[in-house]
Amino acid sequence: MPTSYSTFCALPHIQQVPLVWAEGTFIARRWEEEDGVSLYHMDGGFFCEVYLNPDSLEILQVQAFTTDSERLEDYACYVTLDDLADPNR
Repeated sequence: MPTSYSTFCALPHIQQVPLVWAEGTFIARRWEEEDGVSLYHMDGGFFCEVYLNPDSLEILQVQAFTTDSERLEDYACYVTLDDLADPNR
């Protein structure tokens, strides 16, 4: 059974990260200052952003959100229809 948005948000960071890897589907990556930010769609019907320091490979934070067009627009330039047609890309 997929983890719901409210259950996910109630978990500590240390428990959120493995759930993103287990239940999330990678969509796109963007950069915010020096940090890489990866967007995942979660099986529970919400999105997660994982902030990563590329130098230390440390996960800095995980932010979950429901459909928020402003936040999703940040990734629009990184997604093409070809990416959606071929899940192995």
